[in-house]
Order: sequence, then C-alpha cells, then structure tokens
Amino acid sequence: MRMRALQRLGYTVRGVHTTDPWRRASWVRRQAQRKLQRGSIVDEINAKVIAAARDLRPDIVWAEKQEFLRAETIESIRKIGTRLVHFTPDPYFTLHWKRTRLMDEAIRRFDVLIYCKPYERAEYEALGKPLIYMPLGYCDEIHRPLPSNDAQWQCAVGFLGGWEPRRERMLRAVAGTGVDLKIRGEHWDFLRTGTWTPRRHVILRQLAGGEPFEFHRDDMLAQAHRGGEVYADDYARALTAAKIGLGFLRQVCADQHTTRTFEIPACGSMLLADRTDEHQAFFEEGREAEFFASCDELVEKVKFYSRNEAARSLIADAGRNRCSRNGYAYVHRLRAVLNELGVA
Repeated sequence: MRMRALQRLGYTVRGVHTTDPWRRASWVRRQAQRKLQRGSIVDEINAKVIAAARDLRPDIVWAEKQEFLRAETIESIRKIGTRLVHFTPDPYFTLHWKRTRLMDEAIRRFDVLIYCKPYERAEYEALGKPLIYMPLGYCDEIHRPLPSNDAQWQCAVGFLGGWEPRRERMLRAVAGTGVDLKIRGEHWDFLRTGTWTPRRHVILRQLAGGEPFEFHRDDMLAQAHRGGEVYADDYARALTAAKIGLGFLRQVCADQHTTRTFEIPACGSMLLADRTDEHQAFFEEGREAEFFASCDELVEKVKFYSRNEAARSLIADAGRNRCSRNGYAYVHRLRAVLNELGVA
C-alpha cells in the first residue's frame, strides 16, 4: 500500500518481493534459516535487493520491515549513491521475535530511520541517525465503504484481528449482550474444541506476552469466529458491514494506535477502540469515534450504539470525514515524509 502511494505521488518505484523466497521454501528450510539467519533464502533476498538497486539506481531505497538484510548489503547499495531509509509498521525493539541479529547490525547503516511507535523513540535515538515520525494510516484505494448484501459480512459489531487473552475476555462480554458479533483473524480456532497442541501452545504463549491463559472451549465465541484473515476488498467489506468496528490494542506492547484505528472509520464503520492519548488526538471522542477504558465501558457503549442507529451513523460519518480531512491516508503520510527528506 505504501509502494502504491509512492507511485501515485508520481515516483518511479520498483518493488522487491522479499517474502516470496520464504513462501517457496519448505517448512523445514524456512524454520532452519530463520533461526540461523543464513542460507539460500537469505542469500537470495539480499542478492535481489542489490540487483534491483543497481538496475534502477534510485534516489531512495525504502526498506520496509526487512529483518534479513545484511549490513554488507546496505553498504553495497550505498556505493550507488542512493539514500537508504528504513521503516517498519511493527514494534522492533519491544518484541524479541520481531528482531534479528542481521537487522540489529544493518539498521545502524541506514541514512534515515522512520518510526511509528513513539514509545520506541529512545531506542531509535540511540542509533544516532536522523529520525522521522510517521503514524500508521490507511490506503484510500482499498479502505473505503464497500457495501455488500451478502449476510456473511453484515453484523452489529465486528472485530478483525488475532487472539489475545484480553481480547477474548472482552469479546466474550460483547457476545454476552446478544448483539450479532463477527470475529475474523488468526488463532481463535482452538475455542471450537479447546484442544491443546504443542504448536498452538507456543504461538498462544507468545501472543499472550506472559499473561496466563488456558485452553478451553467457548461455543459463543466459536460461533462468532468466521475464519482467518481477510484481505483487499473482502477486508473492506468486512469493515464496512460491521456497524461498530472494534479497535483493540495489543497488550504485549505499548501501542496507542494501529492501522485499524484509521481503516475502520475509513470504511464507514464507527470506531470503538481503547482510549489512549493518540486515539483522542486522531479523533474527537463522542463525535468522530468512541473509546473505552474498561470492559464495562465497552459493553455499555456496544449496547447503546447498537440500539441507537442515528447516533452511531453520525459518529461513523464524522470519523470517515476526519480521515479524509486530516490526511490519514498513506498517500498523505508519505508526501509529508518525502517533504522532510527533501525529495522534490
């Protein structure tokens, strides 16, 4: 989406698909090379990036969430005379599984570091590089109202995102109100049977971030869960068809906003999210979005807005207008970043 935004701004952009070599490899090769951070997959990624830079000779090389670029690769590209920029939409220093030894070395070689997590600013500053803050956003070509008459999308309350213990507790409380709730995302499927598996245990323990949890069956949430992640137009349909879109933040890091902060209102749904300083800066509470600080407040607002369509609709419309008016789309975010970089 950010590459497309750069193209829309008039730049010639060549993308290097660095996830493709991982997808083509067997599970054993992927696991071994991710752990060792070396091998044919890592070699291919670095070779493809160098080859593309030499071929295009761009003004800027934008590394997007690249955990397996080597420091030597960055220095090799530097000789072309290009500026090297690094950005990741995820926490990097906070979550150990987001970090790699390769990127810990390579990130120090970039000319400019763009970050979206204010709570990691000190770690970025310690690298001694120029910094640019760019909040997350949405793609106005994808995240737009996309109504559908298909009942599979329509609901009073919708949540798109992965499992986490707090999310499970809050969604159970929402489901208990009797509203039509739909959940789409990864790692909720264990609630259908409560079955424990070694792989599932490792994944959920990581997602829980140290918070206690147990394997169990939950028929109410299992019924609300409608499958895994959805993308592109289906993602927009799911958000559009949910009258209220839940914007839960993760507890394993100190995020105060996510991409759904903007994607939900951009698709015409009413944002109902965790109350944070950043959320309140992006949207006026009670007018452009609604927020909660407890499970009780979440349930109270779900009950009220699911029964008061006029009030809900006014907030949803105002939230969508705020996204457009304040330039929360990536095409606007990136224009501001390029201005700071001094790129014409």
